[in-house]
Amino acid sequence: QVDAIYSNPANVAKTRSKQQLQSAMVIIDISTGDIVAMAGGVGEKTTHNGWNIATDSKLQTGSAMKPIAVYAPGFESGAISPATVIPDLPVSYSGGPFPKNDNRTYSYSRTVFSGITNSVNAVSVRTLRKIGYDYSFNFSKDKFRINDLTSHYVAGNGSVKSDLGDSPLGMGALTVGATVRDMAAAYATFASDGVWREARTYTKVYDSEGRLVLDNTQESEKILSDKTINYMNYCLQNAVSSGTGGEARISGQNIAGKTGTTSSNRDRWFCGYSKYYAAAVWCGYYNPEVIRITSGENNPAAVLFRKVLQPLHAGLPKKSLYSTGNFRSYNMCLDTGSAASSACGNDLRTQLYDL
Repeated sequence: QVDAIYSNPANVAKTRSKQQLQSAMVIIDISTGDIVAMAGGVGEKTTHNGWNIATDSKLQTGSAMKPIAVYAPGFESGAISPATVIPDLPVSYSGGPFPKNDNRTYSYSRTVFSGITNSVNAVSVRTLRKIGYDYSFNFSKDKFRINDLTSHYVAGNGSVKSDLGDSPLGMGALTVGATVRDMAAAYATFASDGVWREARTYTKVYDSEGRLVLDNTQESEKILSDKTINYMNYCLQNAVSSGTGGEARISGQNIAGKTGTTSSNRDRWFCGYSKYYAAAVWCGYYNPEVIRITSGENNPAAVLFRKVLQPLHAGLPKKSLYSTGNFRSYNMCLDTGSAASSACGNDLRTQLYDL
């Protein structure tokens, strides 16, 4: 199915560029943690052992980094829950408000749930500061194995950069980048009951006489609690059903995931999963430029996710991604950050909003 979609450039969004919009995808079987399909580019393969975007390219991830670096670590530490109220305001005004939300507006405060489903940068950065740069960085690198995160990078002009900061961890503006393969393995963790597993392309190699030559034993580790998995999957499923990832919805199946857009709209991502498969999809150009789509799509990565994954789920039973057995519902006061009292119903702003 990956070959059927990716070998034909007509299946990829049309843009104003003279370049062909490129894409890469990695699909992981949740039952094994192994890679079952991969596309390293768009169009028919013309070279042997050529550049594979899915494994060779180090890419900025945009908001697709938020669940890995901010929200999953935050849930795991106990610092936040989906009901936690976080200010939806800039953290600084030097040179203009920072961070900017996608729609360039702020809502004063939101719950973490709203921040995730609507991909609100201000909520992500403020949550990051709540859990701490070091904790976020170490969790992303050591637990989710986003291996190219760096705390000290010397650029060609001698300047020193680091991923220990608001933009890299809170918004995915990474110094070096991450591979599509690493992002697929990270998101598969959410569907694998919190167990991160090495995304292998082979298991064993035998010679012609049946002797074992290579044993690619899979590395794995339980990195997330059941509470974190339920919180994360609840939020990310809603991000698809009613949030920014709507173009990745698959009929008859529960899908969770997160979109990602980088600065100047040069990279588009969707990383998502069901209980059967997880996939990370990137779209962009070989020579980076702004992606201006003319074919009516919003996020081409989410559309490709759906085009490939929908047939793979045909006839498969609908499986739940989370359990609400231990969930409790609360009305939260966005002014105090606590559970809303009866007085909140008499707030003039609430009454005007209801009207």
